[in-house]
Amino acid sequence: MADSPFKHGEADASPGFLLWKITALWQRRLAQVLGEFAITQTQYAILASLRWFEEQREPPTQAHLVEHAKIDKMTLSKAIRKLEEDGLLVREPAPEDSRAVSVRFTARGRKLVQQAVVAIEGADDEFFCALGERQLSDYKALTRKLIAGNE
Repeated sequence: MADSPFKHGEADASPGFLLWKITALWQRRLAQVLGEFAITQTQYAILASLRWFEEQREPPTQAHLVEHAKIDKMTLSKAIRKLEEDGLLVREPAPEDSRAVSVRFTARGRKLVQQAVVAIEGADDEFFCALGERQLSDYKALTRKLIAGNE
């Protein structure tokens, strides 16, 4: 069709549409897994990032969470407030900078994140098992490049 606005002759030739489709499939899978823990994907990203920060000895501040997980400040703040209400996290002034806000786990939050990370890592393995080791390595390298090029 001469007046078509589409650049590609088939939908799956569009990299953006492929990203949309894989994101929809991945989010569906995450929602199934995280439903068992009664947390959202955003809440999981916060909890898993905090757990990662602990292992890597990185500052557990809200600002660092925004940068690390690419979550909008307002969305992050609302999600942390909900996690606090649910007894999973506590906010307090950062010891190294009174202007910053540190976030830490409660005992219940620490137990939940431990279980959730194991469950998500399993889902990760299942979801990406269609790719061979080399393809998965290439996928991760290309994805990191796209992220870096669009920050």
